[in-house]
Amino acid sequence: MQTATAPSWFHPHFRLITGGREWSGPDLLNRAQTWPHGGLTADGQDVAGLAAALIAAWQRGVPLALLRGGLPAPDLRAVTGRVLLLETSGTTGTPKRISRPFDAILSGIAVPRDGDGGRWLLTYDASGFAGLQVLLTVMSGGGTLLAEPGADAATLVRLAAQQQATHISATPSFWRLMLLSGAHPPLARITLGGEAADQPLLDALARCFPSIPIRCIYASTELGRLFTVTDGKAGFPAAWLSHTPGPYSFRIWNDILQVAINGMWCDTGDLVELVGDRVLFRGRNDMVLNVGGSKVNPALAEARILALPGVDDAVVYGVPNPITGTILVADIVASDWRGDEHWQSRVTGSLADLPAAARPRRLRLLDRLPLSAAGKKRRLAEET
Repeated sequence: MQTATAPSWFHPHFRLITGGREWSGPDLLNRAQTWPHGGLTADGQDVAGLAAALIAAWQRGVPLALLRGGLPAPDLRAVTGRVLLLETSGTTGTPKRISRPFDAILSGIAVPRDGDGGRWLLTYDASGFAGLQVLLTVMSGGGTLLAEPGADAATLVRLAAQQQATHISATPSFWRLMLLSGAHPPLARITLGGEAADQPLLDALARCFPSIPIRCIYASTELGRLFTVTDGKAGFPAAWLSHTPGPYSFRIWNDILQVAINGMWCDTGDLVELVGDRVLFRGRNDMVLNVGGSKVNPALAEARILALPGVDDAVVYGVPNPITGTILVADIVASDWRGDEHWQSRVTGSLADLPAAARPRRLRLLDRLPLSAAGKKRRLAEET
């Protein structure tokens, strides 16, 4: 079969290693020719198929819906042009579908200029916004993408070490597991996104991978990539509230970060707090729970627990309770605490000055936290 003409943004040296097979750029261009005409659909379980669908959608100027399983496939007959339809992760609630111009997503891709494009590990669902960003970055930069859809985080950590990954973009939860595993791939860049990165984690990464650039990306499916923090500190500089080094303006309104888009202020849904010269993230607004009539943000207790010496990871979430409606539960990963009969008192002591409703009533010590397909901590009671 004759190889089709590549899109202007597609690098011919791109390689994809997935499912025990290696796909070259020409392989994917030829596969793109076989896709049915009309609006396209693809999902992240077939990364090669998704890459080919992106090429086909661009070449034909048709919409492409990226399916994650949370919503039924959309009717694309009423959608025209180069449009990508994405599903939000639904980490804390019901997922929703967002329409984004393909051009706008490509404009936010920063093509790496450090060498041959690198060997990238795909830790996110390829059909979600974060995974799509990684896929398009490597497709545009001519690197190699290592992808194992459906693999758990521990398997991906081993893959990173075995396949000598040089670039990893992942959630803070994934990076905590990487540190806990002791794996040490030859990284050239570390990128965090999808969740708030706390200072103990950033400090631990800097110690484990000295001199490696660490970036924290703030983005969402709805708004795209908004800014990147590279100073190794949690949150972002408070000075950015008056002068952001980018095209967007930000402000804090009722404890929620807002961004100005096309002259209108839009809620990001992220709770923030001004602490000294930093704006720190305090979880999502839809994470706030009603505990016995009090509004409680689980992120407050979670941050305290994560700061305790010996804690590798933690998540605080709500479960139903017949008396208060909801109580908080804390799941903790702390390998050094096994056999320590005082670990619970250490946790409760760190939370003593929080309001009673904001203190978890059940504490569990686990070997590992379950992560969603997006690499985020699961916070819904029925999923724990």
